[in-house]
Amino acid sequence: MQKFDNSEHAFKTAPMASFVRKLKLMGVTGYLGLVAYYPMLFFVLDPNANNLAYITLVLFWLPMLTAIPGLLKGNPYTYAWSNFVIMWCYIHGLTAIWTFEGPKIFIAIELLLLTLGFIGNTYFARYRGRELGMALPKIKELKEAEKQAFEKKI
Repeated sequence: MQKFDNSEHAFKTAPMASFVRKLKLMGVTGYLGLVAYYPMLFFVLDPNANNLAYITLVLFWLPMLTAIPGLLKGNPYTYAWSNFVIMWCYIHGLTAIWTFEGPKIFIAIELLLLTLGFIGNTYFARYRGRELGMALPKIKELKEAEKQAFEKKI
């Protein structure tokens, strides 16, 4: 595994495996699809939208906008933490599918986009991080390094 010193430059220049590229496409498609879908869901597809739709849009859609620059750059860290925002949106989707009494197809589309984004982002962050040498060290390696550092002090 190769370790890149300048990780900002490595995001753009390091080679990417084809399945990792597909994971990136899957994650970005789900995430950006949801960014485009939420305003339509709350204002266009719901003819009975009231003033509370703006609150819902601010709570779920606005936080999603913060991750877009990092997702477009291919930053594995952004792909990883954007899943926290996706999980926040899952709360809305799962609650709505359970409680909404109208047509549930729109909520099913939301959950499909959320799932697509979550799976793509999770595995892209994992495998691209490994490609760039940014993987977390194993506990065994950490314990060994700590043991050696402690023994040097004595």
